[in-house]
Amino acid sequence: MQVLQERYQTVEDRQEKIEAKINDLSDNFDKIREEMKESIRGSNRQFIKTKQYNVINTNVSTVNPNTPPEIPEKPQNPNVESGKIFDNLNNDIAEYSNYGKIILSGDLNCRTGNFIWDNNCHETYTNDISSPQMISKLANFMADVDTGCITDINQMTKQFTDIIDTATSCVKFKLNAKKLKKKRKRKQEWFNNNCELMMKDVRRSADLLDILSNGNNPPVVSRHLTKLFDSMSKLEFEKDDKGNILKIAVGMYSKDGEYVTLDKTCDLNGQVEAWLMRLLNSMCSTIMYEMCESVSSYEEKPRDQWLFDFPAQVALCGTQIWWTTEVNISFARLEEGYENALKDYSKKQIAQLNNLITMLIGNLSQGDRQKIMTICTIDVHARDVITKMIANKVDSSQSFAWLSQLRHRWDDNEKDCFANICDAQFRYSHEYLGNTPRLVITPLTDRCYITLTQSLHLVMSGAPAGPAGTGKTETTKDLGRALGIMVYVFNCSEQMDYKSVGNIYKGLAQSGAWGCFDEFNRIAVEVLSVIAVQVKSIQDAIKEKKLRFNFQGENISIKWTVGLFITMNPGYAGRTELPENLKALFRPCAMVVPDFELICEIMLVAEGFLEARLLARKFITLYSLCKELLSKQDHYDWGLRAIKSVLVVAGSLKRGDPGRPEDQVLMRALRDFNIPKIVTDDVPIFMGLIGDLFPALNVPRKRDLEFEKEIRKAIIDQKLQPEENFILKVVQLQELFEVRHSVFDLGAAGVGKSKVWGSLFKTYRNQGKKPTALDLDPKSVTNDELFGIINPATREWKDGLFSVLMRDLANMPSDNPKWIVLDGDIDPMWIESLNTVMDDNKILTLASNERITLTPSMRLLFEISHLKTATPATVSRAGILFINAADVGWNPYVQSWIDTREVQSERANLTILFDKYVPVCLDTLRVRFKKVTPVPEISQVQMLCYLLECLLTPENTPPDCHKEVYELYFVFACVWAFGSVMFQDQLVDYRVEFTKWWLTEFKHIKFPGHGTVFDYYIDAETHKFEPWTKKVMKFELDPEMPLQAALVHTAETTRVKYFLDMLVEKKRPVMLVGTAGTGKTVLMQDKLSSLPDEFMVANVPFNFYTTSAMLQGILEKPLEKKAGRNYGPPGTRRLIYFVDDMNMPEVDVYFTVQPHTLIRQHIDHGHWYDRAKLTLKEIHNTQYVACMNPTAGSFTIDSRLQRHFCVFSINFPNVEALQTIYTSILSQHLNISGFPAAVQKYSTLLVNGALALHAKVSTTFLPTAIKFHYVFNLRDLSNIFQGLLFAMPDCAKTNIDLIRLWMHEAGRVYGDKLADENDIEIFDKLIKDICKRSFEDTNEEILFKKPNIFCHFATGIGDPKYMPVEGWPALNKLLTEALDNYNELNAIMNLVMFEDAMSHVCKINRILESPRGNALLIGVGGSGKQSLSRLAAFISSLDVFQITLRKGYSIADLKVDIAQLYIKTGLKNIGMMFLMTDAQVADEKFLVLINDLLASGEIPDLLPDDEIENIINGMRNEVRATGMEDSRENCWKFFIDKVRKSLKVVLCFSPVGSTLRVRSRKFPAVTNCTCIDWFHEWPIEALNSVSQRFLQEVELLSPDMRTSISKFMGFVHNSVNTMSQSYLQNERRYNYTTPKSFLEQIKLYQNLLKKKNLELQAKIVRLENGLEKLRSTAQQVDDLKSKLASQEVELAQKNEDANKLIAVVGAETEKVSAEKAIADAEEKKVSKINEEVSKKQTDCLADLSKAEPALAAAVEALNTLNKVYLFPVVF
Repeated sequence: MQVLQERYQTVEDRQEKIEAKINDLSDNFDKIREEMKESIRGSNRQFIKTKQYNVINTNVSTVNPNTPPEIPEKPQNPNVESGKIFDNLNNDIAEYSNYGKIILSGDLNCRTGNFIWDNNCHETYTNDISSPQMISKLANFMADVDTGCITDINQMTKQFTDIIDTATSCVKFKLNAKKLKKKRKRKQEWFNNNCELMMKDVRRSADLLDILSNGNNPPVVSRHLTKLFDSMSKLEFEKDDKGNILKIAVGMYSKDGEYVTLDKTCDLNGQVEAWLMRLLNSMCSTIMYEMCESVSSYEEKPRDQWLFDFPAQVALCGTQIWWTTEVNISFARLEEGYENALKDYSKKQIAQLNNLITMLIGNLSQGDRQKIMTICTIDVHARDVITKMIANKVDSSQSFAWLSQLRHRWDDNEKDCFANICDAQFRYSHEYLGNTPRLVITPLTDRCYITLTQSLHLVMSGAPAGPAGTGKTETTKDLGRALGIMVYVFNCSEQMDYKSVGNIYKGLAQSGAWGCFDEFNRIAVEVLSVIAVQVKSIQDAIKEKKLRFNFQGENISIKWTVGLFITMNPGYAGRTELPENLKALFRPCAMVVPDFELICEIMLVAEGFLEARLLARKFITLYSLCKELLSKQDHYDWGLRAIKSVLVVAGSLKRGDPGRPEDQVLMRALRDFNIPKIVTDDVPIFMGLIGDLFPALNVPRKRDLEFEKEIRKAIIDQKLQPEENFILKVVQLQELFEVRHSVFDLGAAGVGKSKVWGSLFKTYRNQGKKPTALDLDPKSVTNDELFGIINPATREWKDGLFSVLMRDLANMPSDNPKWIVLDGDIDPMWIESLNTVMDDNKILTLASNERITLTPSMRLLFEISHLKTATPATVSRAGILFINAADVGWNPYVQSWIDTREVQSERANLTILFDKYVPVCLDTLRVRFKKVTPVPEISQVQMLCYLLECLLTPENTPPDCHKEVYELYFVFACVWAFGSVMFQDQLVDYRVEFTKWWLTEFKHIKFPGHGTVFDYYIDAETHKFEPWTKKVMKFELDPEMPLQAALVHTAETTRVKYFLDMLVEKKRPVMLVGTAGTGKTVLMQDKLSSLPDEFMVANVPFNFYTTSAMLQGILEKPLEKKAGRNYGPPGTRRLIYFVDDMNMPEVDVYFTVQPHTLIRQHIDHGHWYDRAKLTLKEIHNTQYVACMNPTAGSFTIDSRLQRHFCVFSINFPNVEALQTIYTSILSQHLNISGFPAAVQKYSTLLVNGALALHAKVSTTFLPTAIKFHYVFNLRDLSNIFQGLLFAMPDCAKTNIDLIRLWMHEAGRVYGDKLADENDIEIFDKLIKDICKRSFEDTNEEILFKKPNIFCHFATGIGDPKYMPVEGWPALNKLLTEALDNYNELNAIMNLVMFEDAMSHVCKINRILESPRGNALLIGVGGSGKQSLSRLAAFISSLDVFQITLRKGYSIADLKVDIAQLYIKTGLKNIGMMFLMTDAQVADEKFLVLINDLLASGEIPDLLPDDEIENIINGMRNEVRATGMEDSRENCWKFFIDKVRKSLKVVLCFSPVGSTLRVRSRKFPAVTNCTCIDWFHEWPIEALNSVSQRFLQEVELLSPDMRTSISKFMGFVHNSVNTMSQSYLQNERRYNYTTPKSFLEQIKLYQNLLKKKNLELQAKIVRLENGLEKLRSTAQQVDDLKSKLASQEVELAQKNEDANKLIAVVGAETEKVSAEKAIADAEEKKVSKINEEVSKKQTDCLADLSKAEPALAAAVEALNTLNKVYLFPVVF
């Protein structure tokens, strides 16, 4: 297809082109419009010419206001290349929707309208184009695309161009397009400032488009009011004189039918968001006006008359306001000295309360009764508060006992209501709440109120936490109702991420509503960390008193009334611990079990009971005793929700029978409402407790005889039995539906659960109610598929199956009964997501923030077998209808089946025979006889009816036959119905035990004297028992057929095939159960392959990783679409699904096997759901057969699935049967191949010896955790005889040759499996003992001669004859030659052909040469598994293939590789060996494909359809050449057979650890469908030969040294092994030594030898160099010595001269010393004088310092003298 941009210009380019044309040619606009139309149509025609276009179901997504609306990516469609046509067409639609400015914003989803309509745009648009026309066309077109209604491209093109015509018809509108785009930011701000619509789930584009497209049609928009407001459901419109509805609202209706007249009419003209805002304001003003009127008129008339004048919400709030006022007045009177003020008011309260109770007993409408009950509930609390204050002698209105109450008051200045509690005050929010009930207020409720209100007062959030049924969510909602504020409850789930929660917070912040997040700790912990930041930003904005704040990068408005609350059940499944930063933002409130007696008393009062206190005590006493004395059943709930339900029933009974005493009414309610959930064993105890608490009361059950008559008729219409117990169960279900909207239909498999609700459904239908029931098994899909998921990358919402079903039912306008039947196991992961649906909220909250309301006519019915995995929160939310096995029993089923028989005498005889035989059989089987798998009793009775249906034909039992003939066939059917599941183990054969019991218990019908009752059939002619051996078909050996696929019929297989033929013909599911290797699959495949052409067979292989989605893909592949939603096999053919290994899929943590749920849904209901389109698919003309190994996988399957199957136990054949099978095979082969007569006669003796060895091996080598593969069955015997069939006359010319061949084959099959040397020694001893006992006249020396090896290349490579090997040298020569040839053509393998290696090559080659031969080589690393396999494949002329792992290599890549192998082997006839090792299993799911390849050769979805067609066409000629019809089935089967013949799988796995054991359990074909070759430790001879071989390459060693070193290496390796064993025993830790480590030891020795040799050579060179240096140094020393001698003479002369000089210097030194002594003496004298002088100087200085002040004073005195003082002297 050409590039889309070349064929179809983008919308932006086209828009620019249009605007340019409009600017240039505005006078000729019509012409421009036509050009545009033709251009678009022409482009679309080009697409139509090149590609066929299929519209796939899509959803219109919401988009960001700053970007054009986008339509989500189209799902992958193989018919449209890359989906480009669809995407661009939708882009055009989205772009043109922008011209109308329909902004589908996904940001706000709670209380804000997610749409923008610019005023300027609107004016321009409506001046020229009718706004609703444009939007309606767009909405209808997108809805048609969304639902897939448009399937023709021409129709789509026409509608699209019509929209273009409308969009282009306004020049002015077009010219404003660019200007409008530039205004988006301004419009978003305008929107945030002005749009405060209460909106919960208009997130879905369908709702939004419906509102927008019908914006000027208020009656249509009003159907969305329940999604916008709390209780407003519809409006009352003003009408003109002609009765036409005007766009003026005069009143509003609540969900419960209450009508309130608006205080003034509301104009609904104009933009839809504008008039919705006016309606919101009108609602609030109406509530405020009514409240003002109620408060002012309260004292004008008696209260019991006053409350009928106002809506329920207003009357309740007015009552609370006046209660606060009157209590304050009483306190004021107390302060004035009137001591009885509170007591007088208490009397007044009691009188008012009694008046209300009296009114409740009378005739009231439903609305008035609910109003009075609500006021009564609050009044009782008000009475108790006053009573408590009187008892505590409270005398001040400032007492905490009064301040802690939630007190409503009327502020005359504000003209509004305020609620006070402690120091917190809240303004009433005036949300219309309708006529809703209120909770009973207990001390726990008061405490919760205080905590939550204080958290709001402190700008925090609240977090009630506690067990189920303590009222966490309801208390939060009730507090919101008390404050007149809307509370949104969200059921949190794992699918919620921070963006979806952030959208909720954004809406709550802007609307000021409360949000209660139930089960908050189900959200992933990493999401909770981000949520903490979001909550903190909202709280900070409130603390800072902001009107706008930044939330997740967007500036939005905020109302300070917003409240965020979370509720949690700590310790339940799937819960996480809240992060610390989130905990700090929520104030915790611990919710404990409340005072049940108080709640019971208050609710009884509200229901109109006068003796409420006494009855409440009896009620709670009964429930307490039930909890203690009755058995501990998972479905028993004695909590608050159960109490409430019984009280509602009691109130209903009291009103229905007002004259009956109250204790009788309550006793009837307690008995009749609880009996449905009580198990049979507990009924006497429960009735005894009732009798003790209500003595001498025997009140009959309240019955509606007319309704029971309708039920009886409905039961008869379904051809069932109208027994009283069954009718009672139907009535009980109806009664539960009246008081609970969620009901558990609980009971074991086959007790009649489906028929109970089906009979009620039929009753409704007969009454003309037109009920609807949609069934679904919630475990057949994943949680994401059930409830929907948001794509984290694209934010695209994908709907879930349950959400679609619930939405469809909720949108149905009728009030007829609508049920969602959830028929499947309960587990917390999905049931917890329905918490808000099952409790009083009745709302499904999805991760997309959509909220779907459960309408009053809707019910949830859970059909389940147990509640083992349900949490208390789940159990308490639903009513329980428990159907005991004895409630219905097997009799009704049998009677209904007998009624289908046409002959009257037959019906009479069968009734007698059932009563005679069945009860005894059922009673005995409950306590005796071990079954091969658990089978429900009803299943055995059902199987008996199925067999009788097949046996009681006109040919066998003509209408006039004797009753003994009926009994004969009945006994035959009864034996097989109850005895077919008998188990046979190594100790006891329970078929024999069953036979003994039967012959002792029932003697009327005589069986032959020998054998068991299972050994005979009824001859149709003689009506006598004949042995099955008479019907056994003679076996003819087909040399071309693998022995594993050959079926030798025995009495066992003949009788099973006999019943298979009958039951499959009647479309009855059949299951063969037996251990591995008993021939189940071969027997079933033989039956299926013999079916005529009108049957189709689809193989359904199960493995550990099979999921329901994978299974559904396999089941749907052979189906084709019929009319409507019907699917079936092509034409009129019948499809049989063959499910092998039924119990292999993984069991999840809640004990459910997902694929089983899908099969059961199909068998029970005949359909499943399309996982992509979420639509129902009715599946017709199909049936199931299955095989199961009770010792593998999950061992058993769900009893609800098991009960559908007729089970036959396939046990290991007895010795006679085995002799028949293998004697027939061997003797025919010997005869056909022309063996000597003496050898042929020896076949029987050989078979007996083989069977004796097999029996001995089976009992000697038992499986353990380590030796898990020690399972020996028919496969092993067949493999032995398959080896014998290789032999030709040249191979076994004598008896001894034949025996040696058998010994060799037994060694290959049994011995190669053995895991340790001790077991091998035991096996060798066993086989020798068997040979000595079984073959006495043989030469033991020749018989036990070694080696005993047979191989296909004994006479030479390329000459495939199975012959014995002459000896090890000859074999070594052959393999060495083969290895040389291999190395010439491939990468060189350096192998040492020691005896063990040669033996393994022969073993692997034998497996590869076997038909369907696949090998499992088990050995530690380095054992040579891969190398020897490659050599064996080369000898067998097979190409070797190994996968190449790379980054990102996945299952899809492996499928591609295997598909190429299939093409090569099946089409190109190339023999291949697929080699796979441990290291190549990058994903365990790789083994799923390997398991299917080994088990059946068919891998689901391996090849694309076109490749399959090529294969089938390529096989046609070959199929025709074989004489078969070249049908698709035959061609495909022929291809698979060729692949299995030519493609050999060799798995090389390690036994270390538990990996292999786990893989064997998950993928049984890995061990069951392969021949095991265990690679043991290399013997010492092998170690020596290997080391000798590698040391030969070392030239540094001499031959003698090589021999000794090689032996020492082997000794070291073995010694380490010995020490490792000791280490394991002492330290319980493993140390593995492998052949690889031995080779590494040799390599290390070689490397070290080389390294040390190099080091030694370097040292030698260094030594030589050193010696040379020493020699040259010695020469130099000699030269120096001669030179030194001549210099010594000179030195002596100089020494003499020096000595003389020294003597002169010594004399002079003495003189100097004397002079120096004199100088020293003088120095001492001078020093002494110097010291004395210094001392005198110091003294003088001290005297001077003392005299200086006197001197200074004298001088100062002299300075004062003048001539006057001197005059007398002068005178």
